[in-house]
Amino acid sequence: MSASFSLPGTENHEARIVIRAIATLCAVMLFGTVGFLLIEQDWTLWDSLYFTLITITTVGYGDMDISPAGQRFAALLLVSGIGTATWTLTTVVQFAVSYQFEWQRRMKKMINKTSNHIVICGFGRIGRTICAKLAESDVLCVVIDCQEAAIADALACGYMAVLGNSTDETVLRDAGLDRARGIVCATSSDAENVFITLTAREINPNVMIASRANAESSARRMEHAGATLVVSPFLTAGADIARAIVKPHLAELLRNSHRSDGDFALSEVKVEPGSILEGQTPRSYGQEEDSIAFIAIKREGSGTIYRPGGQETFRPHDVIIAAGVPDALARMSTAAHPRRANMALV
Repeated sequence: MSASFSLPGTENHEARIVIRAIATLCAVMLFGTVGFLLIEQDWTLWDSLYFTLITITTVGYGDMDISPAGQRFAALLLVSGIGTATWTLTTVVQFAVSYQFEWQRRMKKMINKTSNHIVICGFGRIGRTICAKLAESDVLCVVIDCQEAAIADALACGYMAVLGNSTDETVLRDAGLDRARGIVCATSSDAENVFITLTAREINPNVMIASRANAESSARRMEHAGATLVVSPFLTAGADIARAIVKPHLAELLRNSHRSDGDFALSEVKVEPGSILEGQTPRSYGQEEDSIAFIAIKREGSGTIYRPGGQETFRPHDVIIAAGVPDALARMSTAAHPRRANMALV
């Protein structure tokens, strides 16, 4: 997702006010410096600037000799300078506060219009990778992190983001969890991931929950808490290394299936009602796309059909697991959606 966070018209107006206030303060300082420089003949430029600063800021050290004419000029400067300095400081602070609240308001409004997205709890190395992979599939992500630097990075990458603790129910609701299709608990703390899993399952009983676990005992707790999928990065990495040693050719094939520029890929496609795939069989569709091999069909209420026969009929809401050439799999994914298929035919 690509997002723009440029200042709207109201903020541009406030920015002009801030610039005007700073310019006015600089003009007052210039006026005071030049005035003292002309009145007090023995003062240097720095002496004049210094005395102007301590005058308009009401510091008044009183460590400089000043003539009666200079005193009258200082009184004039006090009347105009103090008000200008106070106005400028107040304007800058108000702008900074309003900018922060405006950013949060606009982000909340954007998230409230979003549904069927994925909530990512934690924008560390794993969270970043998940967001990048989901973005490749045009899946919307909403990032939650308690670190302002992480939120800034997420915004720079174009993701929607919420600043706060993922264990807070209010923060999860602000991220639109009740409308999300899934949530990823990717924080570095197993305890936090367990608590997020429990809270997420309570907020949205049907949401898909993927949780990161560093310890095997934590993985069991996450499963008991309601996690749909529990992944241990360390165990997964160890299994991948072992597979690469024992079955190097299979490991290479699986690695290539994850590459965007590879000539082989694994994919899953959900058959939507009214799509071109509905009513077809692996054999009939295979005549159109002979580079696709059908591995399994996950059917609602019937479990999983492995190695489906050529006469097995694709039904609405079936999830087809297939392998083949990426372009052919992309065409099958398009054919599984009525709207996309009709657009492709135009």
